[in-house]
This record gives sequence, C-alpha cells and structure tokens, in this order.
Amino acid sequence: MAWIDEARSELARGRQHEGSGNMGKVRTGGRRAAGNALREYRQRARQTEASSDFIQLLRDAAVDDSIPVTVREAADRLQTRLDANFASPSQNPLRDAEAIIAFVISQS
Repeated sequence: MAWIDEARSELARGRQHEGSGNMGKVRTGGRRAAGNALREYRQRARQTEASSDFIQLLRDAAVDDSIPVTVREAADRLQTRLDANFASPSQNPLRDAEAIIAFVISQS
C-alpha cells in the first residue's frame, strides 16, 4: 500500500510545519496527503491510471455524488483558493485530509 505511506508522510510533514506556524505548508501537506488517497480511489474505481494533479483530484471529489457529503466538503475546503486575506476555508487541513484518507481506506 504505497499510497498510504505517501499520504502518512505528507501528514507528518504537515504536522511538522504546524508546529512552526507555517500554515501554507500545512495546507500543502494536507492537499498532497488527500491527493494521494484520491488518486488511489480513482485508480481502483476506474482500474486505470488516475491524474497526479492533486488539486484536480480534490475538485473532482468535491462534486462527486458517489462520495459521502462529509468527504466532499473536506475536499472542497482543501481545493478552494485562499481568500483576499489569505485565509483558507479549511481551518484544519490535516483533519480534512485524514477524513478523505479514512474514506478511501473504508472502500478497500
């Protein structure tokens, strides 16, 4: 399960940056972790190579009615751009990523 190791590694990097207050890198770690999980989910569903563009994977998940609403909402928060004040709709990007990862694991 290489994807899960990659996702966990991204979460760990995000947590390191969280300790130093670098929320931009925390958000990037959450996005990358969630993207690894969603790529795996798409590959299983389609049995083909899925996109490596994590933002596109998050955007696709945010509007996919076959995914539970809580997971879609987490994906939407992670994919949304920062506002004019550089605030993110995801108050906890690592928790959002963990919700997506848990969903993908549950689909195994």
